[in-house]
Amino acid sequence: MTVIDTMIGAHVWSTEEKRILVQAARLAPRRRLGDNWALEIQGDQVELYERFDETRWLRDHCGRTRLLACGAVLTHLDVAMRLLGWLPSIDLSAVPNVPDRVAMLKASSRSRPGNRDFARYGAMAGRASLPVPGSLDTWCEELSRDHQGDGVRVAVLSADRAFELPSVGGRIRRDLDPADDDSPGNVFVVTTMEETRHQIVRAGATAQWLRLEATEHGLHCRTVAAPFDAPARRGSLAGTAGVPGTPQLLVIVNLPG
Repeated sequence: MTVIDTMIGAHVWSTEEKRILVQAARLAPRRRLGDNWALEIQGDQVELYERFDETRWLRDHCGRTRLLACGAVLTHLDVAMRLLGWLPSIDLSAVPNVPDRVAMLKASSRSRPGNRDFARYGAMAGRASLPVPGSLDTWCEELSRDHQGDGVRVAVLSADRAFELPSVGGRIRRDLDPADDDSPGNVFVVTTMEETRHQIVRAGATAQWLRLEATEHGLHCRTVAAPFDAPARRGSLAGTAGVPGTPQLLVIVNLPG
């Protein structure tokens, strides 16, 4: 992870604000996704870049896993900017001659942070602030509907149903943490309607929003992306088994103990 600080524009992030932004980015999930990204902080903007110069990514030929990881960082930057009292505008458009830029977040307007902003910021560090949902099934269905859009869809499956998905079910089961005493409950399947750069970044961002909201309620969860690494495997699951679009990653929510 690299941070570049360039001071231009009308608003310049303070030292403390920059610390909060960088720390938020560093709290994004690393297991299986990694953290090979760079930030450039300039004026009232934060630009997020993927990095091509790390050998760990050589097997990730299309950069999918790297973009999913950048999507998770994007969510954390969004949360941190809201905590700092800014409503961010997010630009995911391609920039000519800058192929590694993933996103630009701009502090577009002032907004006093509310309780949910503080709760989500705390969730990045694993802190719960809300009670466990009375019905996990109902909560998951409502949350999945809230996070549809921009080419990204979210389906909810039971853990048993996810373990039965063709080609990937056994791998999903093996990816569970054997040291975890909780049993898996429901599974969010995050899919894209197309495999564009924009939608893959959004899928990573959506999965992280789901994780944060689960953490707010004291629910332990994990992100699983590796079973879908092979393009042919993703394609074979597109639009089947109750999974809309092409699956990119899962968020597995454990049953409360």
